[in-house]
Amino acid sequence: MKDLERLRRQIGQRICAGFTGTEVTEEIRKLVREWKVGNILLYSRNVVSFPQLKQLCTDLDALIREETGQPALIMIDEECGAVSHLGHLAGETPSAGAIGATDRPEYARAIGALIGRRLRAVGIHMSLAPVLDCLLQPKNRVMSSRCFAREPEKVARFGCAYIEGLHEAGILTCGKHFPGHGDTVTDSHLALPTIGKSIEALKKTELVSFQSAIAAGTDAMMSAHILFPALDNLPATISAKILQGLLREELGFDGLILSDGMEMEAMLNLFPIPEGVLRALKAGVDIALVCHEPPQAAAACRRAMESVMAGDMKEDTIEAHDRRIREVKARLQPATGSEADFRNPEGRKLSRQIMTEVVQLIHRPGGNALPEVTEKTGFFGCVSRRRSPVEGEKNMNAAEMSAAHFGARLIPPEETELPADMETLVGFLEIGDETERNLRRIRCWAKEGKKIIAVALDTPAVLSECPETVWKITGWQYQKLAVETVIRLLQNR
Repeated sequence: MKDLERLRRQIGQRICAGFTGTEVTEEIRKLVREWKVGNILLYSRNVVSFPQLKQLCTDLDALIREETGQPALIMIDEECGAVSHLGHLAGETPSAGAIGATDRPEYARAIGALIGRRLRAVGIHMSLAPVLDCLLQPKNRVMSSRCFAREPEKVARFGCAYIEGLHEAGILTCGKHFPGHGDTVTDSHLALPTIGKSIEALKKTELVSFQSAIAAGTDAMMSAHILFPALDNLPATISAKILQGLLREELGFDGLILSDGMEMEAMLNLFPIPEGVLRALKAGVDIALVCHEPPQAAAACRRAMESVMAGDMKEDTIEAHDRRIREVKARLQPATGSEADFRNPEGRKLSRQIMTEVVQLIHRPGGNALPEVTEKTGFFGCVSRRRSPVEGEKNMNAAEMSAAHFGARLIPPEETELPADMETLVGFLEIGDETERNLRRIRCWAKEGKKIIAVALDTPAVLSECPETVWKITGWQYQKLAVETVIRLLQNR
């Protein structure tokens, strides 16, 4: 006769749930009580202030300890740059691409330690970072500035330095997205990407940084919702050949394996969430992430329990996963630090210093200095596709922000005819839906003899598509930290 209560607790430890709210909600309380879920993923929707966030983490831990007998493992997707859920409170940080552009791995360690201290101060145990993907496709919209570099060895150096920084602060790390998300332009949030490389090619590129991270002691790895036909006919998240055969047996990784979010369309287009979670658990995932709806997490637990009761998922395998999770939870560090550690003015200074090094004028037509920006300069570009918590429901607009700073003119997206006295233009570009339209405007206005400054608020790749008569500036990320740095560069010329 199976010990149902023990099984329920073991299954609950293999689920990480997200929820909406800034305090422990009845939904999450019910999930933990009924299914003994032991892991929580936080987002900006859960964050209002330092005291509120610290109290939330304290309350979640108390609830999970009471119901499961084990501490909560509280995670957050706090990489650096735009993928941040705390930056609006604690201060924005440079993106991985910006840090990599410095060619100074010590900056990766310092930013990792800075973020680690923020997490430690509120009681978050794991950052779902660093990104270990190599940016092999410059127009990879979902990864772009989240990658340290294109070159595998450089990604490995910076990724390991970032791991050291987080570990220095007592925070667990999770390398992602195994076995690599950098050689596709398809966003796995929206569809299932396919990477048709051989295992030999993967070993020379993508796997280099993951192997280095394993040697550096990363605590976890996150699977990619990507199909690698040379390895298996199943996406990595539900592939035992990839997770068990390649990651565990061949590469020797013995830490936690986490899934990427199971609500992402790459998986959801294949299976309902409960079935996808079950397949991930059976393939070797230790903890599956159900990031948004507690009832979906409950349904995933129920489906896993049915599988065990039917003899489809073996109890000895469940025991092995349970031991691995317990071993990691035994290393969790308590919250240590104050709001001063969380906000850390020295960290803001470091972030500004890094951005000042990498926001650069990389092309001067004819060797000429930047044109002067005046009230007659026109600013145009794209609106950020990522919502900024500090702006509420309003997307950040770099052109609007810059035009307001200079008292200059904002050119609406649909406008192509310019006032006769507008000779200088500043255009903001990123890898996204509006890029082609803005590139067409740049080419058209350049032919008309306008002086144009193009700023890449992402990887610099888009600048190669601008005419050589255009001044080109690297901005690296669509955030206020980068735009403010660009403004200073335009002022100082």
